[in-house]
Amino acid sequence: MSGHRISPPRIDARASRAPRPPADLPGSTNAYRQTGFLLAEEADLVVDGLNLEGEQASAAAGAKFRTRAVAAVYGPWSRGWLARLQALHALEWGDYSSAIVLARAAADFAAAAAALAGSGLEEWSAWLDGGGIGDAHDQHAARFDLHPFRSAETLARLPELGAVYREASDLALPHFGATALVTASESNAERVLATFGDRDFHLGLAELVFGWLLRLGLIHWEAVGSSPALPPAPEGAAGWRARAERVLARRDRCRIERVDVDGIERPLIVNWRREPRAAPRRVLL
Repeated sequence: MSGHRISPPRIDARASRAPRPPADLPGSTNAYRQTGFLLAEEADLVVDGLNLEGEQASAAAGAKFRTRAVAAVYGPWSRGWLARLQALHALEWGDYSSAIVLARAAADFAAAAAALAGSGLEEWSAWLDGGGIGDAHDQHAARFDLHPFRSAETLARLPELGAVYREASDLALPHFGATALVTASESNAERVLATFGDRDFHLGLAELVFGWLLRLGLIHWEAVGSSPALPPAPEGAAGWRARAERVLARRDRCRIERVDVDGIERPLIVNWRREPRAAPRRVLL
């Protein structure tokens, strides 16, 4: 049986917008300016949501909440929180490829946190009590047994989380079409227009990833933040949810829908465009 005690956590739960990029990164400086002009509401909403989660995490640091349930949830919650913050910063600098990968990782961590807020706690306790953290005396090393843990059941139980994970995965993995869409989005049936290190502003990509980040914030309050093991949601969380839902409900945003093509369900990106003046396109994946 493990003798681990739950010690007071160290908390650094402050989120903020990205700093201005260096002037010698012209793509990033343009993306930073355009994001601030066209998507400031979305960027500020992401930061506000992360700071509300930070308030809840800080409140859970008190002795009353020093329990295994909170300690288990802190880990993936913290990793997903940071992944969303860095995805925001990547968006502000026009690094959409990294933002997509970070959003996918954040969805994975959200699923783990939701599982650990429920029945998954038993598996975590069994890992800890079985010596999951200890010493490797023969190697003169500390030991952290990996114990692979991914919650496909949670992704199925929370359809909105599963949808975010599926959408982000389609674009995060090195599929030929996804890679072409992210790095050669101006290509068509006649030509391939490849880029390298492209960090120019792209409204469609930015709106897609901002949508995932806002949806993951909503999922937190549904699946993790509402856990009886944690303090109540801070004041302002309900108002934030209403604001996020209002932004996500706009039909002019770039988003992914599912369509049937010859009996196979496929993703269809709607309102795809690099800049606001461009005509919206539809892209079938």
